Formats: sequence, structure tokens, C-alpha cells
Amino acid sequence: MTIDLTLACTNYDWTRPLWTGEIEPEGIDLHLVDYHNPERFERMVRHGEFDACELSLGSYLASRAADEDHPFTAIPVFPYRKFRHAFIYRRADDEFGLSDLEHKDVGLIHWQTTTAVWQRGIAAERYDVDLETVTWHTTKSEGDIVPVEVPDRFDVVHDHREGSATSALAAMLAEEEIDAAFATAPLDSRYTGGRHDQLSRERERLADVEIERVVADSRAVEADYFRETGIFPPMHTVVLSDEVLDRHPWAANKLYEAFERALSTCMDRLTAPRWVPLAWANHYVEHQREVLGENPWEYGLTDRNRTALATLQRYAADHGLIPEPYPLEDLFVESTL
Repeated sequence: MTIDLTLACTNYDWTRPLWTGEIEPEGIDLHLVDYHNPERFERMVRHGEFDACELSLGSYLASRAADEDHPFTAIPVFPYRKFRHAFIYRRADDEFGLSDLEHKDVGLIHWQTTTAVWQRGIAAERYDVDLETVTWHTTKSEGDIVPVEVPDRFDVVHDHREGSATSALAAMLAEEEIDAAFATAPLDSRYTGGRHDQLSRERERLADVEIERVVADSRAVEADYFRETGIFPPMHTVVLSDEVLDRHPWAANKLYEAFERALSTCMDRLTAPRWVPLAWANHYVEHQREVLGENPWEYGLTDRNRTALATLQRYAADHGLIPEPYPLEDLFVESTL
């Protein structure tokens, strides 16, 4: 028997074999669609539009407190990861470090954004920042994707800005409405084009204001962070609708296996990365392996993934996104563990 499933997922290098049909999940005719963040998340969380969906881990964790209102369950696939020290910005003429955020105004997209959960947690745990002394500004007035009550001990101001959240953060920073920005994409003027044309125009309008990273040597700091913690921060997971799981419980395993095979295909190609438009591609691959190991993108509840998820849940509980950390086995389809 073959079933039809619609999967909303980004066309990353490590998911591309699913898009091209090079990898097909057994027994599943997979129809892939791509929406930008956060539209994809909103369509799944608020309307249940897809059979399966790449979803923000912050929103997924928040949804578990009211799982009857969010009838979907994750498989231990983490299709997007990112170190986040490099995405904290300030104005170049306002010099301070990450440990100096107390009593400052800091911009976020949403309180619930996975990036912001990691950034707040790292600032508090590793740089001794008292998060309750910071005034937090969100760029979207409509609130988080999954409604949560932010504890009163945090000072959160809901500012509303038209346009993309990233361009809003850049403008708020340049116009001195905030001192720092916890961003999901680069804010400085070097990052232009493509989906970020609006950011490019915003930066052109504010070209006389120079924006730079708070953590100047971020790559070295992030490498040290990994060496010390073993964490390559997961940002997203993949969820399946509970209706699909009830009717076709085997589908979770088949989809998980397909994601694993697609990732393996991508990693195999790194042995001779001629398809990457980088002059020193082999050097970058060798450096990544030296620092992060053979497969830092691994799926499943491996030791490293358990550590990362436990850390993320601890931060989420500290920030009021979840009442308390959940047993990891309760977050994922049992048969995929």
C-alpha cells in the first residue's frame, strides 16, 4: 500500500534527495512544499495544513503543554542547526560584550523563537547575564506562534514593525530603539540579496550606521562552545500529524529512514565537494571534521542530541515556554527511537 503525504520542508542540501526523488520513503508518495519561516510554522501550528512539517523546536516544545490543541508528534530529525553567538548584534560605536547585556534593551523576533531561546540561555548560563534585568523587545505584535504566558519577571515589550522581522531588528538597532539584537539572520551590510532584499534596502537607508557582531571572534567562540558542551544547537524538528500516525503508524519510521538516507547521501558528497562554489571547499570540510566530527547533523536520540535537547528544554522552562522539561522519549514517536 502506498499513501500520499504532504511534507513542508526547506530544500536544504541534506533534504534535497527527497525533493529530487533520489530518495523516496518506502510506501509513501511524498509531495514536498516549501514556505519561508515563520509562515510554514504558522500554517502547521494554527491550521494543521500539512501531513508532516519542519517545525521550530521552540514552538514544538511550547505546543506540548496543550497537545490536544496541536495534534502532531515529532520524529527525531533535526533538519536545521546553527551556532548562534554570531547572530547577536550591536551598533559599532556602542562597544560592549555579551556579558554586558544587563539593563540594556534587546530586540527579538518572538520570545519563543528557538534562536532566541538558545541565545538567552547561553547569555545567562555562560556569560552570567541576569535576563530579568533586560528589557526585551519583540518585532511582531501578534505574539508567539504557540501562545504562551511569559512570566512577569521578564520585561517584554511587543513592538510592531512592518516588513520582515530581520529588517525590523536592523532598523530598531540603527535607530537606537534597542542596544542589541538577537537575530536569526545576519544584520550587517555584507549580507544582501535573495530573500533578504528588504533587509538590503533597510541597510541602504541606514547606511551611515555600522552594525557589527557583539562576539567579534564568533567562529572561534562557537568552536570552543562545541568542544566544551558537544552541542551543535538544533533549531528545527519534523512533526507528523497525529491523524496520519493513527491511520498509518508505520509512516513515521519510513519517513525517518528517508531523512536519514538523504542526510547520508549529502554527507557522502563532502568527500569530493566539487559541487560547492568555494575555492577552498576541501579545507572547510576538513576543518569542520576536525572541530565537529564526521557527522554533526546526526538524527536520533544520540548522546549529543540528548544533551542538546535537555539543554534547550532547561532554557525553555527557565524562560516560561514550558512548565518543566519533558522526558525526551515523550517528545517523539516511540517507534523511531
